[in-house]
Amino acid sequence: MRRRDLLTVAAAPAMSGPGGAAAAHGGIGFALGSGALHGWAHVGIVRACARLGLRPAAIAGSNVGAAIGALWAAGRDAAEITAVAHRLKWHPGTGAVSALLGSRRRNDELRQEIERAVGGRAIADLAVPFAAVASDALTGETVVVDAGPVALAVEASCAAPVWNEPVPIGPHQLLDGSLTAPVPVAAARRLGALRVVAVDVAYRPYEEVPTSSSDYGFQAVHILTNALAREQTRQAEHVIKLDVHHLMRKRLDVEALVEAGEAALMSLAPRLLQKR
Repeated sequence: MRRRDLLTVAAAPAMSGPGGAAAAHGGIGFALGSGALHGWAHVGIVRACARLGLRPAAIAGSNVGAAIGALWAAGRDAAEITAVAHRLKWHPGTGAVSALLGSRRRNDELRQEIERAVGGRAIADLAVPFAAVASDALTGETVVVDAGPVALAVEASCAAPVWNEPVPIGPHQLLDGSLTAPVPVAAARRLGALRVVAVDVAYRPYEEVPTSSSDYGFQAVHILTNALAREQTRQAEHVIKLDVHHLMRKRLDVEALVEAGEAALMSLAPRLLQKR
């Protein structure tokens, strides 16, 4: 049966039950959190699940978690996701000054890459139940995009304030999911997950000392993001919280980031594979 073609707000009642998609796959869902380039660790989650033979019952993603999650839900393996991820463009603006002068634009490159990678599919046609979370720029609500074109949902979840224009979907003008749901546990539960693995890869305020006004602005945003992530991950049965910024501070070490995610998921394997 096809899932409902609509947009929903995260606070709506969860849809679960013994006959649903979650039960068919063991009930383990994933909430893949925001974190831009830190999101390479999510590829390690995919790789570890393949090693364990663990197929997710549901995948919800915010920001980079939406991009990786969409590819995973479309049946792409870790190697295929890596190839796409190397081509993804996160902040298409031409610099801070031009952004402040009003040169925001849509992230067409990101949308097009995801579109190609999933073969132009709609969310209802993915192999695994999937949702991307975004934030309504006018109301401040979390919006769970669980229908319509996959690539458009990912673009909305990754639409960075200042750099990007809000993405119109239905009645909403949508921006970055990390503004309201950096680790979308509630969305994974809504998709039918009986147990949720929350994967938090956000930048931590203690990972680098701010030295300028712009640094302190960045710090303030991430203090709020981390506080919200702590609240949201309390609702998950399993939590992976990774501090990985050191793996990209001087040089982006993609494989180390992937390995960090893989090792973290493998350490949970005994509990994840328990029969309940």
